[in-house]
Amino acid sequence: MDTDDIWNGLFGGNFEAMARKMEKMFSEMENLRGADVKTYGYTMYRDSDGSRHVKEFGNSVGDREISYGAGEPLTDVSLEDGTIRAIAEIPGVLKEDIVLEGTKSTLSIGVDNGRRKFSKTLALPCDVDPDSAKAEYNNGILEVTLTPIVTPDSKKRISIR
Repeated sequence: MDTDDIWNGLFGGNFEAMARKMEKMFSEMENLRGADVKTYGYTMYRDSDGSRHVKEFGNSVGDREISYGAGEPLTDVSLEDGTIRAIAEIPGVLKEDIVLEGTKSTLSIGVDNGRRKFSKTLALPCDVDPDSAKAEYNNGILEVTLTPIVTPDSKKRISIR
């Protein structure tokens, strides 16, 4: 299937059809008001003493009918002060539901507790010692620290033929 077939299938092959569909979608959204509109989100921050906090917001906080389905948690991986730090936002699960698996170059995070399902494999910025992994889960934030494998730069003389 080429791009023209995709374009024709989605928008009838012209910009006017696309514009009409978008106008219809915006009109339908404008008619949503009050209880019809569900919002949900959370912010994460550290206070001055370094404690992590998660604060929910929106009009559907605590609404158990919201379906999250399968997906990927938001993640961040960094190398700071000789430590690999992987952080994943996994709200609403118990630490017992989280499965972590590590290799020298990846960290896999998974949750499947019947109500929530998350999975993601992170590529690490350098090789690590999986046995050095330390994980902490607090207020929906999973933090895993790993120690990089340090291989000394060795200088070797190369013979020329």
